[in-house]
Amino acid sequence: MKVAVVFGGPSPEHDISILTGLQAARVLRNAGTDTGLVYWTKQARFERVPADAEANDFAGPDREGFVPLDFTIPGGFAEPGRLKSRPLDISIVLNCCHGGPGEDGSLDSLLRLAGIRVTGPGARSCAASMDKLATTAIADAVGIDTIPSVPFEPGTDFAAPFDPPWAVKPRFGGSSIGVEVGVADVATVESLSKVASARSGLVVQPYLDGWIDLNIAVRRFPELQVSAIERPFADGVYDYATKYLSGAEGMESAPRELPAELPPSITETIENAAKTLAAAVQTTGAPRIDFLWDGENTVLLNEINPIPGAFGMYLWSPVGVDRATLLTDLLHEAENQPVHPGSWNTASDGAALRAASDIATKLA
Repeated sequence: MKVAVVFGGPSPEHDISILTGLQAARVLRNAGTDTGLVYWTKQARFERVPADAEANDFAGPDREGFVPLDFTIPGGFAEPGRLKSRPLDISIVLNCCHGGPGEDGSLDSLLRLAGIRVTGPGARSCAASMDKLATTAIADAVGIDTIPSVPFEPGTDFAAPFDPPWAVKPRFGGSSIGVEVGVADVATVESLSKVASARSGLVVQPYLDGWIDLNIAVRRFPELQVSAIERPFADGVYDYATKYLSGAEGMESAPRELPAELPPSITETIENAAKTLAAAVQTTGAPRIDFLWDGENTVLLNEINPIPGAFGMYLWSPVGVDRATLLTDLLHEAENQPVHPGSWNTASDGAALRAASDIATKLA
């Protein structure tokens, strides 16, 4: 099995994706998996990367040893040559891209169109998970309690069904970028809607000040299993800086209690909700699902992270799943999935085309 670890991408979480990709590639190579690196630049170009690349190699404009790649459908990645391109020998892509088109299903669809298997979650699951309103609707449908959420449309009369202060979040994307809490008026929400990360849409929620973040990961291959629950320690919102810039090890060194010391009933509620939501969203991979707890009896779904930072590898260690096992299982899951979803069939027989009159007549 020849694996290409794809990371980077045109996303606010570009740098974190690089770190995830480099870590994952190192884990897989140390486990004996034939692994190559493919960097997706901020300009959406693909480049083959030396196997020994380090994070600092991506920090400046000069990237020694990086080779530009072509991408074709069908076919996938290839090194351009003087006469013809040389296809890369890739059987599976480990998708390490956070945010943007890497995590919303766009990259998954692109790779599958090219005929390449890719680790999950798949396009539909990603699209549902990265849309906070869609996630809330699915969770509500299967009986999981959620944070009340309403969309904000700039330039319209906005009246939330709950009083401020509010938490204002980009509708599409993770919880670390562009989140503002304690917002007290519509004028501020209107201003926030002009920020780049919010231009595709905003959601407004009640600000649950003092509630506790609790996160869990879930996978459905080789069997349905949840990770340990973590309780991150943060002063206020569990933001980008707290998650990723707290120490040399990145997210793994962020302050937390793992496993979180919780009442058994709260642990059970979170574990059951994670399993139920994974089935409802039809997740593959090992998404992280984030909840908020009031410290007493109420747990609310916050969001789904389809491809969490560093794949949430640290969450799985307490339940006996090491890094290599987690990543190798992601590859085996992709290996056992069809390249093209069942709905991508070409079974049409041309009858409608043969029966059609000329186009001008149809437009008359």
